[in-house]
Amino acid sequence: MVELAARESPLAASAAFAIVLALVVVAVAVSGLRRVGASERLVVRRFGRTRGVRGPGLRYLLPLADTGVRVPMGARSHDLWFRAMTRDGVSVRVKAVALMGADDPVRYADAADAADAPSSAAQAVTEAALRGVIADRDLADLPSLLADGDGPELVRRVNEAVRPWGVAASLVSITDATVPVRSA
Repeated sequence: MVELAARESPLAASAAFAIVLALVVVAVAVSGLRRVGASERLVVRRFGRTRGVRGPGLRYLLPLADTGVRVPMGARSHDLWFRAMTRDGVSVRVKAVALMGADDPVRYADAADAADAPSSAAQAVTEAALRGVIADRDLADLPSLLADGDGPELVRRVNEAVRPWGVAASLVSITDATVPVRSA
């Protein structure tokens, strides 16, 4: 009886080892699957170098070699409230709307690896670009800026400012500019 148990033991141990090894291989293989949504792209990097951009669907990344950065491709609306100074030295409170989205997924992913999220950095730079637009005009010129709405000049200046983050603006509009009144 002892001889029988000793003979079955090595076979059972090797079978158990084979099962565990197969489960580990399957787990590693399945860990490489990624689902990319319709409104996003996946920037694939192998050992830190960009290998390409993958579109929507089920994608496979090599485990332990590839990493993926999800990039939202849909445009998002950003409401901006800030103070600016006109060319003639009048302080105004400005409300603006910017519709921005990722334009270059690789640049967006590189910016996402940095300290700032590209979305918040682009929003801050957009405010700075709009402050520059207002600083180029007198207080008397602001109503024409509001009437123009989404001028190509606003979109161009904002796009120049947000390009390093892989973001592009499709609409920029200053909706309100008020002069704060000081009470005596």
